[in-house]
Amino acid sequence: MYEDSAYSSEQTREKLAQLGIKDQVQRKGYRGKPLSKEDRTRNKEIAVTRAGSERPFATYKRHYGLARTRFMGLAKNATIYGLTAIAANIRKGTKFLVLYGVSKPCYTE
Repeated sequence: MYEDSAYSSEQTREKLAQLGIKDQVQRKGYRGKPLSKEDRTRNKEIAVTRAGSERPFATYKRHYGLARTRFMGLAKNATIYGLTAIAANIRKGTKFLVLYGVSKPCYTE
């Protein structure tokens, strides 16, 4: 389970161990006790993995206005996130096609 340093605690590590889940929670430094070099390296490795899964959500928030939920109820919010994911994938696919030499798609025909 990959989490940021807000969840870094001995209690969290014990709970993950009980459940048989590998601890991938980033370590946190404290005043007067900075992170060791090993912990900084470990945090960077975790950050690379987390960035890949968090980037789409940052795109949804930045480009599609989903920083906050707009609807009451799980079904409506799940629908809007699903439609947003479709729109983001179409946008990403279009950029991919243009980048690799395929002419710009024409949606007017």
